[in-house]
Amino acid sequence: MRALALPQDDAQLRFVLYFTKGLGDVAAAELNDIVPAATLLHDDERFAVVALTAAQAQQLGEQTRTIDDLRLLIAGPESVTSEDDFAALCGAAAKRVRQVLAQGDNPPDPWSVTLSARNPVWRSSSAWDPAPLLTEHFQGADLNATVRSSVDLRLQVEGETVHIALNLWHRPVGKRAHDASERPGALRPTVAAAVVRLALADLDPAITAQGVYDPFCGTGTIVAEAAHLGLPVFASDIDDQAVELTRQRLSGEYARDSASAAAELRHRVFAHDVRRGPAQRVTARIVVGNMPWGKQIKVKGRLALFNATALLVRHALGEGGSAALLTTHEDQLIARLRRQRLEVSSRRIGLLGQTPAIVTARKS
Repeated sequence: MRALALPQDDAQLRFVLYFTKGLGDVAAAELNDIVPAATLLHDDERFAVVALTAAQAQQLGEQTRTIDDLRLLIAGPESVTSEDDFAALCGAAAKRVRQVLAQGDNPPDPWSVTLSARNPVWRSSSAWDPAPLLTEHFQGADLNATVRSSVDLRLQVEGETVHIALNLWHRPVGKRAHDASERPGALRPTVAAAVVRLALADLDPAITAQGVYDPFCGTGTIVAEAAHLGLPVFASDIDDQAVELTRQRLSGEYARDSASAAAELRHRVFAHDVRRGPAQRVTARIVVGNMPWGKQIKVKGRLALFNATALLVRHALGEGGSAALLTTHEDQLIARLRRQRLEVSSRRIGLLGQTPAIVTARKS
């Protein structure tokens, strides 16, 4: 649901797209798929500024799967090297915000302000407190909100680069209706969508049509994104509860009668430990997974898990398949995939305060 009213004409406005660090090219490719006429104005490692009409922004917000949030740019991005400059930018932004809010029928009261500041260059000490400055310029805003209001102003500071943007939707566009991210180890849906896109890139449609397999399905975030694309999916996990959660999440993807749908889900989503070998029921040639990693998940026999995963990938890929796996143990996984004579590449992303890698593999 839109939180703001925007001009419904062909005027170009500036919008900010937010995405996971390291996945900007994936978000840009999806943007081009949805709105080919979009003009890129500024590119950063965590966000991009684009020129769109209000109708194009609406279309992007409704269709995107890899973008975390989409906002109307109020000020910046520009270089700010002193607190006085920051104060001046906030003052100009506050005036613009009031103009935008005045266009709505019933602007919310209060509205909220979210500050994300990474190493502001003008900060005189680690105890820099921006509250007095924000209170002065953003009167009427709730500066202590723990949950953002339906209209929320975001101030983002990256070193000396600052931009200020206003949300368009009541919740970030990257949030899903069935977001199960509260489960330990659950993957952010936008990252799941990006990993699926990386696995599908440049594949033969005949391979893609055979579907996607996630051997570490958890709550089903990855296979839900693949199913959203209309692909057949297979999913397994060592945890029976995870298997049941994934079945529930995918239940709406099968439109046939309930008996056949339940039977198909039991076949396609099942309990399995990859260390026991490849699952013979899986016919998909694309493997996409979020391997157990980080502080949320503890795994015994990690090396055995990597060995088994490499064998599984080699077994599934055949001619023309692909794999994309998220892991914090990039070197160990890559070494084992290469022993299987697979072409391997990787990229690091920023996620949950860590820098896991997405490792992709195809047959040499």
